[in-house]
Amino acid sequence: MRITISPHSGVVVTLPARLKRYINPEDFLREKQEWVLHHLQQVKPVSPAAQLRDGSTIYYRGQPLRLRVHRDSAVGLRQVIIEDGQLHLHLPPNHGQTIRETLREHLWAEATTVLNNDVEQEAKRMGLGERYGNVTIRDQKSKWGSCSKQGNLSLNWRLILFPEQVRRYIVIHELCHLRHFDHSPKFWALVARFDPTYETSIAWLKEHAARYERDLR
Repeated sequence: MRITISPHSGVVVTLPARLKRYINPEDFLREKQEWVLHHLQQVKPVSPAAQLRDGSTIYYRGQPLRLRVHRDSAVGLRQVIIEDGQLHLHLPPNHGQTIRETLREHLWAEATTVLNNDVEQEAKRMGLGERYGNVTIRDQKSKWGSCSKQGNLSLNWRLILFPEQVRRYIVIHELCHLRHFDHSPKFWALVARFDPTYETSIAWLKEHAARYERDLR
């Protein structure tokens, strides 16, 4: 069983599919009551996602961008151009997706390229070579990344919204699990070796991540 707390979902208890019948999740929650109440005080609630439209603000690689939406009869397919602090989204008149769906699709594709490159670069720098397996970009709701015992990495596409330092911290974190499949002192020492400022990224995620990803959830 696992308890997670987020500005979007509040308190969520995740149960294993084959939970033994004599185990009561409510007892587990009561047992962790002090921990839950303590962390709830630290979580800032996030307002509901706004409808994205021309003039909205979105984030890309840590920078706020003003969204400009253009309906252009000369455009056959969508085009995305970033310049001068603005993201220009050119759409054909008969475009069937919402602006939010279109941006998510574009940013997911960007994240796939960028994160795969991050993993390759960091693994080489850390001396891991080809020790990792597949890299999958996912729409995870409560994790920024994960590493399986088989060495396969899963990374959240929303990392493309965050500053490079934060994005790379998540990549380094998951790659360190290839050597220490836990969160032991040895694991954190390895993280610190390759990212001495990792605590700054953790603090940034707690403070800003929910706001940066809100309108694209």
